[in-house]
Amino acid sequence: MAPPATQMENPSFLIIKPSSFGDVIHALPVARAIKLAHPNARVDWVVADSLAGLVALSPHVDSVIPFKRAKWTKWWRPGILAEITGQIASIRTRKYDVVIDLQGLLRSGLMTFVCQGNIKAGFANAREGAWLFYGARVTAPKEAVHAIDRYMSLLPAVGVANGAGVEYDLAEDDSAAAWADQYLPKTPFAVVNPNARWATKQWPLERYGQLCHELVKDFGHQIVIVGGPGEEPNGAKLAALAGVGALDLTGKTNPAQLAALFRRAKVLFTNDSGPLHLAVAVGLPTVSLFGPTDPARTGPYGQGHLALRSGRACSPCFLRACPYHHECMTDLEAPKVAQAWRRAISPDGASNG
Repeated sequence: MAPPATQMENPSFLIIKPSSFGDVIHALPVARAIKLAHPNARVDWVVADSLAGLVALSPHVDSVIPFKRAKWTKWWRPGILAEITGQIASIRTRKYDVVIDLQGLLRSGLMTFVCQGNIKAGFANAREGAWLFYGARVTAPKEAVHAIDRYMSLLPAVGVANGAGVEYDLAEDDSAAAWADQYLPKTPFAVVNPNARWATKQWPLERYGQLCHELVKDFGHQIVIVGGPGEEPNGAKLAALAGVGALDLTGKTNPAQLAALFRRAKVLFTNDSGPLHLAVAVGLPTVSLFGPTDPARTGPYGQGHLALRSGRACSPCFLRACPYHHECMTDLEAPKVAQAWRRAISPDGASNG
């Protein structure tokens, strides 16, 4: 039986959390809690290569191990299988005291299996049989708890006190800061992210266009539009709807640049998406729109944020295709969203630019 991490002088930890954008951000406080409990610990992290720059912003992660998720799904192509086996061999040369699987899927369970670790921990209700690869199994809370609290609940099983609170401590990348200072507006600006991985989580672009006009008229904010690779059509359409002066940066920022952008903004308006949680992590106030998902589980964590819902009885349904007419999102009107933000920053309801 391996000694608990609390009895190790310089324990080493491997966190396996390859994706996705928002989920990786939710897991970052775990690394911080480990380092606060064990200042001399080593913390490595396996993550999708597209998100390696995001994890690298954490001062509590010593080494980022990129997982070429998109490329390696085509494992039958020449040379790719050799890359995969090479990565496995490289990981197996590292011996860890604790391996934590926060993904809870078959592929992350297999990663856990091939790693050398004295303690291998994950959730007892992990999907796709991933739980079979854990020696230490934690039953995740059954009630609707936030994803961050769920991840943190695993820490006591590996000898880490779960009392550090939820913080991120993300550093600002120097090159990203220089980029932001050069290219971003010098006047106050609001950020708008009209994208989400599920179609059902997306507020109509026309509503976002109306909201942009409200923000310019009532708050005097310039509009900066963001989004990831492949979301450029949404950015272009919204820029046209928002009118002259909107800056469309869709597909033009990496995670470090997006974090630097958020540090300089006034507010983010967004669907339930990864950028929402990055904004929260760097301290930017947010207004997020929720329909099929539950803000109690995946909403903005902590104070200073608005998570708006229409109040439809069918919400949250957690469906990626709506069997009705998407009323949980379309019932939210742009003037009411702007008014909710106005009241949040000025309790008497007066406009405050």
